[in-house]
Amino acid sequence: MTGSFQPSKFTYMNDPPVTNRPFSVKVDLEKCIGCGVCIKQCPCQTIEMVPRKEASAKQQASCQYRCPAGTDIRGYMQLLSKGGSYEEAWKMIIATNPMPAVTGRVCAHFCEDSCNRSGVDGPLNIHNMERFIGDYAIHQGLSFDKPVKIINEKVAVVGSGPSGMSCAYQLAKLGYQVTVFESGAKPGGMLTYAIPRYRLPEAVVDSELQRIIDLGITMKLNVTIGKDISLDNLKKEFKAVYVALGAQNSTIPGVKGAEASNVYSGLDFLKSIKENKPFQTGKKVIVTGGGNTAIDAARSARRMGSEVTILYRRTVAEMPAHSSEVESAMQEGVKIKFLCSPVEISNNGKESAVTCQGMALGEPDESGRRRPVPIKGSEFDITFDTFISAIGQELNIRGFENFTSSTWLSVDKLGRTSEKGIFAGGDAATGPGQVSEAIGAGRKAAAAIDAFIRGGEMTLPEFKEINYKDVPLNDLKKLSRNEVACIPVEKRLSQPDTEVCAALDDSQASAECQRCLGCGLQEPKFSGMQYFGKVCLACHNCAAICPQGALEFPYFYQVEKGRFAYDFDYPKAIGQGMPNPLMLEKTVPLSEIESSLTDVEKVIYRRRSVRVYKKDPVPREMIQRVLEAGRFAPSAGNCQGWKFVVVTDKALMHEMSVSTVNFLSIFTKLYQGKGPGRTALKKMLAVVKPNAIDQRPMVAIQALLTPKFGEGRLDCFFDAPVAIFILKHHLHISEPDLGIGVCAQNMVLAAHSLGLGTCYVGFVTNTLNMDPRAKMKFGKKLGIEWPYDAVGTVITMGYPAVPADKPVDREFPKIKWVE
Repeated sequence: MTGSFQPSKFTYMNDPPVTNRPFSVKVDLEKCIGCGVCIKQCPCQTIEMVPRKEASAKQQASCQYRCPAGTDIRGYMQLLSKGGSYEEAWKMIIATNPMPAVTGRVCAHFCEDSCNRSGVDGPLNIHNMERFIGDYAIHQGLSFDKPVKIINEKVAVVGSGPSGMSCAYQLAKLGYQVTVFESGAKPGGMLTYAIPRYRLPEAVVDSELQRIIDLGITMKLNVTIGKDISLDNLKKEFKAVYVALGAQNSTIPGVKGAEASNVYSGLDFLKSIKENKPFQTGKKVIVTGGGNTAIDAARSARRMGSEVTILYRRTVAEMPAHSSEVESAMQEGVKIKFLCSPVEISNNGKESAVTCQGMALGEPDESGRRRPVPIKGSEFDITFDTFISAIGQELNIRGFENFTSSTWLSVDKLGRTSEKGIFAGGDAATGPGQVSEAIGAGRKAAAAIDAFIRGGEMTLPEFKEINYKDVPLNDLKKLSRNEVACIPVEKRLSQPDTEVCAALDDSQASAECQRCLGCGLQEPKFSGMQYFGKVCLACHNCAAICPQGALEFPYFYQVEKGRFAYDFDYPKAIGQGMPNPLMLEKTVPLSEIESSLTDVEKVIYRRRSVRVYKKDPVPREMIQRVLEAGRFAPSAGNCQGWKFVVVTDKALMHEMSVSTVNFLSIFTKLYQGKGPGRTALKKMLAVVKPNAIDQRPMVAIQALLTPKFGEGRLDCFFDAPVAIFILKHHLHISEPDLGIGVCAQNMVLAAHSLGLGTCYVGFVTNTLNMDPRAKMKFGKKLGIEWPYDAVGTVITMGYPAVPADKPVDREFPKIKWVE
């Protein structure tokens, strides 16, 4: 350190003492996601989470953020959990998704994959809740509200699949005159013609679609654009056109001999079943592909009595089909050969066979999945009666050739094509996707069309995801996920059109919504209601650990009124709360000076107490490295008069925590009571309090005086996987506490450098040294025996659940330079 400091003045500080210090953290509610990790990190437990007055308009819970349809899942779950009606919940869903009874059955439920409750006791059963609410609306005969006003502008929608009907629905709600053109005899696209009845009953599709049509939408069935009517005619008659063609043309790529008569595409096979056309699959069926169409085809063939084998060129981890569908297929007897790709189909006059080649996974391709690489000499044959290819789907672009890029229509992020007034979305623009993705594309297109007709500009809103993946939620009460019953496999195969899965019942639905965490609907607030009274220690730990950087402390220095401190005219601090070892003249980011700091300095400035740990155990060799750092700490006489006790027994730590709280609560009861005990304690405090350095020791004292001390869940070890006890040698020649302090500091800095978090535990130390009952109960287990008959300190250790290495401000100490 360079430079010379000269005290410029001597002054009295008249700020309030730390025991009455107000909670001074500032919360940026646009950044805060209400995860509550700051509560777990606060050593004084003076923060609590309180309901927000209103949810942030710039944030979305993970479930909604990942939902292509944009459904406010948190909103309707919270509504129901607080006693709202199913009709109210349905109205929240249909703001973005007009077909919840459909999506509740066939959506890939990305929402559940990202549910923040997943790591606790499983994600919310969102798709079955959506189905339950959608079915409720059908059974109750609920209908959509008619538009408040009628707009005379007309819009054409080409295609009546989920994307087209979603767009038509949103536009009709706004009051536009919407006409839907459908080449088939019935609306619904893939919902009607491809998805098997055992997954999606026809009555459900018909009810959901009819409700949309009843908004006043005109349906033109059996009309093909480019054949029965041209796009030019549509442009003349309608202000805007939305092209929502489905990818319903099948291809069978890359297999020699695929023109054989017993080779079919997956879509054609499924359509023939939905149209009740006779189809004989024979004894053995081969299906190739790993998506939902392949799984649907395989399960449908099983219902025809065939032995079915799926050939997939990657592993189960890369299958695009939803895992629940794959599991159901395997339950029903479908066999899957992974890392296997068909090469050639042949027939020797007696039977058909497919030659397959083994595959190995290489580097990831553009989809993010590892690319399958053929293995030379791995070919083998499988005989079959029917071969179904469920790999390729493409768009019939007849009439739209001017808007294509290779296979799909070219659009911008708002769904606009190169021609004014022509929009496209869903399969037509992005290729085959999920039903929820199609619904979301239709909704977005409707908003873009509305902006276009009104002459305005549309901007896509940007949201911050409320994701708790790095937040420990292990203290949440576990509530089992409510699952639905499925009919036995024998019944599935003997009654092929029967829906496989039942719905949640009313009691299950009521219980399931109670599992919703309400992500992002709370904010931190100072309460002083926990254990330590109205105290803010100003340690800045909450700001340091906040994964969103939503907490900020103003810089201040406060001591008890009447005490004094020197003020120095040198720079107070540099950016990000670092101290100023380089004597910089102005605030700068840490990154600009970090190269000038030693590794040791970086560890010192960044190390924070950690009170929120992962459940992962700490390997013994890591613990040993931390102990070695303590072993090499200097001490008086170089005696190193200490002994290490490593505790990983969680039951033992819990017992010690309970004993600690019970022992320290004695002081609480004395202070809150009447009689000589209270009088004696008050006299003792009158001596201690004036001498408490900067009043920080008063935090512990204040805790014991609080009536609520020990209530709730006060774990003295912070659920850490490891606690290290440093015992003092009774015959240590000099300053054992100082030596143990240096030893402990070595250990916590070493732990930080190894990616571990640590925290000193004072209450346990005091209890084991002061309470004969606790010492008798735990002393032998901990090896507290002569000459190591006192606990010097206790350190908790584990992997931080949330990174806690942000440098923060520290008050400047009193310094006197004698030169």
